Amino acid sequence: MKNTIVFYIATLTRGGAERVIVNLANYFCRQGWQVYMVTLEADEGLYPMEAGIRKVVLTADGKGNIPGRVGNALGRITQVRRLLKKNHAAALVSFIGKTNLRAILACLFLKTKVFVSVRSAPAREYPGRMGLLAKMLFGLADGIVFQSEGAQAFFSGAVRKKSRILPNPLSPEYVREPYSGKRRNEIVTVGRMDRVKNHALLLEAFSLVTQKRPDMHLHLTIYGDGDCMEALQKQAKSLDLQSAVSMPGDCRNIPERIQDARLFVLSSDFEGMPNAVAEAFALGIPVVSTDCPSGGARMLVGENERGLLVPTGDAEEMARAMLRILEDQELEECLRQSALEFSRTLHPDKIHGMWKNYIEDVCGM
Repeated sequence: MKNTIVFYIATLTRGGAERVIVNLANYFCRQGWQVYMVTLEADEGLYPMEAGIRKVVLTADGKGNIPGRVGNALGRITQVRRLLKKNHAAALVSFIGKTNLRAILACLFLKTKVFVSVRSAPAREYPGRMGLLAKMLFGLADGIVFQSEGAQAFFSGAVRKKSRILPNPLSPEYVREPYSGKRRNEIVTVGRMDRVKNHALLLEAFSLVTQKRPDMHLHLTIYGDGDCMEALQKQAKSLDLQSAVSMPGDCRNIPERIQDARLFVLSSDFEGMPNAVAEAFALGIPVVSTDCPSGGARMLVGENERGLLVPTGDAEEMARAMLRILEDQELEECLRQSALEFSRTLHPDKIHGMWKNYIEDVCGM
């Protein structure tokens, strides 16, 4: 009889955590497990799943006579609980925010082991009173996965003791031979266009770089879509950067599009462990990144070993770091080689195997 594992996340819209959970589910399916993917919304098909994965979309019918959000939450908890009991699930793995809390409640008094994973800075993922609730409920989880020591430190010693720090694996499309030809004078970034990613900071820093080195004829491309695109387009125009900045939106084949860039820049105010930085490493692209909470970027970049860290919100420091790499070919190549070597430690089979070992250990398999 196959072991059964259930993965639980609110949506599968475009995002790093969403891609990680789908790749993890695919791995367990290939390993011979019966896999369920539970969401609150229908799968949009952005991340291909193995044919053997069974998809379940929870309804928001409420629970009994309890109205509103509380009733809907209880209804969804009940649906997950029924799924676990019916299929004798060995493990439930959930990602992100309220989903983690519901997963813990769904597993109370069941044999199913529950694993929750924080995918951003905990203070952002669990603001205010929710943070107090998370700290209480996480103590009831059987396993907790963090991406950095900074995220782990948000919780009590008892939670930290039974948790693991597991980095994000590379997506399969980034496991490839790095580009070896001449690189374009292109600076790139990839990510949702929302305030947390702070692409406005990157535009400001890029403007400073082009003012100092117009002879380099640099171009910036921001891949992604979101609510801030219109404001960013207006900012680029106000900085007279229309011809030097592209915003093509969400695109497929990102590795092919960015592989010959000279520099990747992450400008976020908050991150868990930024997939985009690890992916740039795998392509041999040097990185400038903000040293954002909760330490995931620092774990990847190191102490300026595989890229350069700058303070959050500081356009001048970001511009200086960008120029430091672009003007020093020896440093650029050194960072490129260090990044490539480090990216091999993030091979998906290696990281997925760490997840599997942790889950099997807790489940007593």
